[in-house]
Amino acid sequence: MSFRAIFMCLISYLVLDVHGQVKTIETASTSSRVNINLDWRYHKGGTKHQPNSKQWSVEKWQKVSLPHSYALTSINLDNSNDDKSQLTFHRDLSFYERKIDVSGSPGSKVYLEFEGAHQKTRLWVNGQYVGEHAVGAYTPFHFDISEFVTFDQTNTLTIELDNRRNKHIPPDGHTADYVLFGGLYRDVYINVLDSLHFTFDWDSSTSGVFVTTPAVTKKDATVTVRSEIINMGNQPRTFYVQTYIVDQQSIVIQRKRTEHNLNAGATRLVRHTTGIDENLHLWSPDSPYLYKVVSQLLDENGRVLHSKTNPLGIRKFELALGKGLLINGEPIEIIGANRHQHFPYIGDAVPNNLHRLDALKFKRSGMNLVRLAHYPHDNAFLQACDELGLIVVEEPPTWIGMGDELWMTRLELATRRMIRNHRNHPSVLGWGAGINHRGTIKRLHFAAKEEDPTRISMNNGTLWTGEQHSGITDLYAVMDYRGAKRQADDLLFAMEHTGSIDSLSLQEIVSRYKGDPNLIGLASWSAHDSQSFIKRDKQYPNLSVWQASSWDAFRLPKPNYFWYQSELTSEPMVHIADTRGQFEDQVQVFTNAPEIELLHNNRSLGRYKAKRLEQNQHLNSPSILIPFNWQSGTLTALAYHADKKRVVAKHHRTKEARGEKLVVTFDTDGFDKIADGSSIILAYAKVTNNNGELIDNDTPSVRFELQGDGQIIGDETIGANPVTWRNGHAPIMIRVGTTATTLKLSAHADGLETGTASIDLQDADEAKSNVTSSHMFDPLTIAVDFGNREQHPQENFYIWSHQSGDDSRLIAAANGQEVKIALSGATLPLSWDNTWGVPGDLSFLIEDGVNNVDGQPIRLDFSQLPQGKYELKTWHHMLSDDGEAIRPFRFNMPKNSRSQSVTNYRPTFGKRIAITEAGGGERGDGGSNKGAAGFALHTFAVDSQGEASLIMAAPNGNQQVRLNGFRLTQLVQGAGNEF
Repeated sequence: MSFRAIFMCLISYLVLDVHGQVKTIETASTSSRVNINLDWRYHKGGTKHQPNSKQWSVEKWQKVSLPHSYALTSINLDNSNDDKSQLTFHRDLSFYERKIDVSGSPGSKVYLEFEGAHQKTRLWVNGQYVGEHAVGAYTPFHFDISEFVTFDQTNTLTIELDNRRNKHIPPDGHTADYVLFGGLYRDVYINVLDSLHFTFDWDSSTSGVFVTTPAVTKKDATVTVRSEIINMGNQPRTFYVQTYIVDQQSIVIQRKRTEHNLNAGATRLVRHTTGIDENLHLWSPDSPYLYKVVSQLLDENGRVLHSKTNPLGIRKFELALGKGLLINGEPIEIIGANRHQHFPYIGDAVPNNLHRLDALKFKRSGMNLVRLAHYPHDNAFLQACDELGLIVVEEPPTWIGMGDELWMTRLELATRRMIRNHRNHPSVLGWGAGINHRGTIKRLHFAAKEEDPTRISMNNGTLWTGEQHSGITDLYAVMDYRGAKRQADDLLFAMEHTGSIDSLSLQEIVSRYKGDPNLIGLASWSAHDSQSFIKRDKQYPNLSVWQASSWDAFRLPKPNYFWYQSELTSEPMVHIADTRGQFEDQVQVFTNAPEIELLHNNRSLGRYKAKRLEQNQHLNSPSILIPFNWQSGTLTALAYHADKKRVVAKHHRTKEARGEKLVVTFDTDGFDKIADGSSIILAYAKVTNNNGELIDNDTPSVRFELQGDGQIIGDETIGANPVTWRNGHAPIMIRVGTTATTLKLSAHADGLETGTASIDLQDADEAKSNVTSSHMFDPLTIAVDFGNREQHPQENFYIWSHQSGDDSRLIAAANGQEVKIALSGATLPLSWDNTWGVPGDLSFLIEDGVNNVDGQPIRLDFSQLPQGKYELKTWHHMLSDDGEAIRPFRFNMPKNSRSQSVTNYRPTFGKRIAITEAGGGERGDGGSNKGAAGFALHTFAVDSQGEASLIMAAPNGNQQVRLNGFRLTQLVQGAGNEF
């Protein structure tokens, strides 16, 4: 390695622009975590030889990328005759193999990390057996492969997955209303770490990084970051732990750093507690503001060895009888749905973009809650919920059955790993502490409280068995299929409920819950039609078409989706239900407008409002039922503003016997249009008439063709292409390739005009190069409190004490940069004072100060400032109760372009409280309580000379000029704080 490369590595964590602009902190470290989803070889079924034998060969294995399913399957699960015990479907072994090059230093630790795999995993590296993981399929795990790899050479990873029925791995060994698809279905990473590193989050109850907010109000929050470090080297180590809190613009707002020593083989817990008490942004579904916590491990030379980033959403959940669920002190009704993670054809092998697609569709429906059924879900989905503002409840992998002691031990461990893995996500409200359908399992509740005492536990009960109350858990969470009743001292959450495909029953139960704050919310079963071996559908017995679902299996919206949108969103909308939401003599329309007009073939049928009934009395927007026997033609719905004049939304729907053409569309929700080799795009061919209006019938057989670097998932053997589907939409799924390309998709059907659409994809490497390196902005900030040597210091301010006259100092900012600051008068020397008995925020700042008598100016000079834009707050509090005598100040910044100071600034005033030795005395006028907020604001630009000056004077020289202190802040371009 060259000298320059070594030098850059040493300073990479702390980069300062040569022009003295905003300081940045690189989040990169000497450690690495690399996604290895591409370039795998795959074999379905067992093998004749073991990976450590000379006869082992993968030459004929299939080339695949992850996430990957054991096998693609039809919408009817290959017409499997399995029952809910799933005795045969995907019950098999499968093998994956990949070559990797590993670069590291002597002593580096290498870990192979899995987000999940179905369901028992065994690993070989370079033909050597490493070990097995058998806790379950839905939680992360890793193998230490340090002793098995050879650095700077090609190494071979071989993985055996065993998805055969296993009564010792939960939720297996019993029945389930979901499918245990096989495969390496989540992301895989290779980690190369220094021997001194943060432990993995799921290792133990103390491992990894755990972020909590012990105290939250609407104005301030306390943040505690607990980190565990392990020294796996042979020598003691001296190191630093550095914690940053970073806002949404990547600006450092808090930091803490501590030094530690650690013996070889030992671990150390480090706790950093700090807070945010200015410009606090709270997290909520309506405003999901996310900070970041960046945890860094540095060696004694300041080199960053390991860096981890976690989301930080400042919020406070509370349960209160009579008020319900509160978030940040405000009541909130949580309304949403259950989610299974699988998709047609690919089963559980869902790439990150489709997890985000699901979350986006939840959000657009207006829902604010997702229950993750019935197992821990992918990290990507939780991340999307954090960012979008969806509240999550999560539970361990169960359904109804309960196994032997080994099964229960693994279930408890899966619960603990679920919590450790997702505890830093602000979207998580609480943890399921029971077996679904069965109710509370005490050891799961105790485990949840041990792992995460900051969140509630839920009992996961039913009305037909088990305890009918919360028990030892915090919340009675029950399946409300039969009119659930709560105990007087319980709040109730309907973790499941049904509805009707036309939405009317759904509206009734939502209205009942909205009418009682002690019924805190409800989650419909289910969000999507899902696959199961409980035979429910006539056409596809292994596809469960749920009455309350809002989307079909291909994520196409159903009538319930549009009713939720009308009830839970404010953007004007109107929607005429499709055939699933219509009646023989009535037309159903969903809208959040106060009134609609319905037209048939452009002839008005009248204006209509929702009819208020007892069963919908608590709703915002019951659907509108209009008496009309719609047999043919086009209906148009116009939604009107409250003024009854303006049309704010419009929708039309037609009834025709047959279509004329196919219209192809891509659903790119959640997809960044990067050719990463893993992402999957949903696309649809809509059957329409010549005007582009959907023909709401079953589709004919539609055949798709694709040009470009991508692959249609499935073929005629599983009914994927050509395909027939429902309600005028023929779906297709496309896995993207790895090169920049234009994907051109065409759809063909007999008797219909061909439809085409295209989408441009960017090369993954090019996309990375267009993204600036991951870094944080660390702008210069200096806060100074002036006074004489007896002054009372204001916490977190630099205390500038001086007895009399002019003075100058070299002061280090919070980010370490030094600035020279001078304070001077005009002709007479400055007077420095102190006092006490001035109440209010920043009281110790405003009670002391520096003065210039007879209205002569005070001059504040800065030099050695980094070039850029700045904000300066100055405090001027007059110790007087004679407000009439206080005149506005004048400000001037002669050295700075684009400077601007507040005009007609009038200092705050208030006399000190007189206190006797016995504690009595005057109360004072209390005006000083306004002092903290009564600062003067100045903004200005600094050029390459690095200088700035502020002159403060009184008009006509007729009163004292006083300065208590200041706060100087460098502004970050593009962060929304520059002027």
